[in-house]
Amino acid sequence: MDKYKKLVNNSLIFAIGNFGSKALQFILVPLYSYTLTTNQFGEVDVLTTLVSLLSPLVCLDIYDAVFRYALDRSADKKKVFNSGIIFLFGISIFLFLFFLGINLFFPLKKYLLALILLIVSMVSSLISNYARAANYVKQFAVSGILNTFSIGVLNVLMLLVWKMGVTGYLLSMILGLTISSIYLLVVLNFKNLFSFSKFSLLTLKEMIIYSIPLIPNALAWWLNSSSDRFFILFFIGASANGLYAMANKIPNILNMLSNIFFQSWQMSVVDEFYEDNSKKFISNVFNYFVSFMFLCSIGILALLKPIFRLFINGSYYSAWEVTPLVLLAVIYSSFSAFIGTMYTASKKTVPIFLTTLVGAIVNIIASLIFVKIFGINGAALANVISFLVVSVLRYRDMHSADKLNANIFNLLANHIIFAVAVLLLFFEKNIYFYMIFCLILIIVQLAINKKLLFEILNYVKKIIRRKKI
Repeated sequence: MDKYKKLVNNSLIFAIGNFGSKALQFILVPLYSYTLTTNQFGEVDVLTTLVSLLSPLVCLDIYDAVFRYALDRSADKKKVFNSGIIFLFGISIFLFLFFLGINLFFPLKKYLLALILLIVSMVSSLISNYARAANYVKQFAVSGILNTFSIGVLNVLMLLVWKMGVTGYLLSMILGLTISSIYLLVVLNFKNLFSFSKFSLLTLKEMIIYSIPLIPNALAWWLNSSSDRFFILFFIGASANGLYAMANKIPNILNMLSNIFFQSWQMSVVDEFYEDNSKKFISNVFNYFVSFMFLCSIGILALLKPIFRLFINGSYYSAWEVTPLVLLAVIYSSFSAFIGTMYTASKKTVPIFLTTLVGAIVNIIASLIFVKIFGINGAALANVISFLVVSVLRYRDMHSADKLNANIFNLLANHIIFAVAVLLLFFEKNIYFYMIFCLILIIVQLAINKKLLFEILNYVKKIIRRKKI
């Protein structure tokens, strides 16, 4: 049971650390809807999406390699960190010089903040990944709170008070990441951690060999998850992309919850992957994860219309109609990411790329077909199909390797309940009746997943008893 306790304890720490910060992000959604036009919101969404695409490409995804290699018990963690950070500093200097050279011929000053955000994002990812791998779990969680709290305060100042628009949005993100990174460097005792003498070309070479398949995977994953913005931009326009970006904000709550879990799960799966009973452990966690994701999705659907009606500017209200499809895409994306951690645990990164590539191809073809026909709903549908394909391919691979066995009945039952909730969302006009229906569906889900419910309750009881003692 120790491995389950470790997974749950780390997840709780990450949850506590992320709850306040992510809740603040959710609270800021109305601020964005009132201070940014649909065109501006579409613009910042495209810029931040580009940063997420370029980040692993330009630094060879070195921050993921640092995380994986620093997790090895026999690793020289200082050597891993310094090899990664010095390489990243070199890449950053090159980017600045390249940008300045291009700017002599083409006016690119308005993209300078996007470049700075790219560099700060890469450095922040490496530092935070190393902190997590080095078991600075609580400090990693605190840095997340600092990041989003800083972004929240700066957003209020720069968007609401100083009305800086897109510039204020990007500056807020840059400063928030910088503040959280400085905190982690202080905690990690950067003065003693950083050393040029600890740079190892051999270690860097090993990490790059590990991360090379992750680079095209990052591109393919971006095509799978973010290229829909550009199809919408090309076929419909920036305003529609702003609506689509807003439709993604509510499902991001579910994405946030899964990401919190993955921060802990990535550590556990590396420890347990080669153990004798790893299949049972991984399968149990996966089945619980499936139930949890669908349970949360019904709760989000129940509150969807009230949230859009009460807190979101009226010009964005129609975006609620595409949210259920986006929500399902997030669920499938989380399933594929869960199984993907098993590849990284074994340091077999090529299959990650191949499965993601197939999903990306499916996504592009589906987007070309469906965006023209169904608009932004078509983009969401393309994401659902592509992430489902990736999940099925990865599950088949790990099932064949005798590492994963899903509860098919539980999976089908959760899908049926989700489908019923979506149908009622469109046909039941009374919000209060719909919320009651969702409550009934949640009770049915809990009845189906009673084993999970009982185990959670028993764990909570143990924690309470321990505290009383």
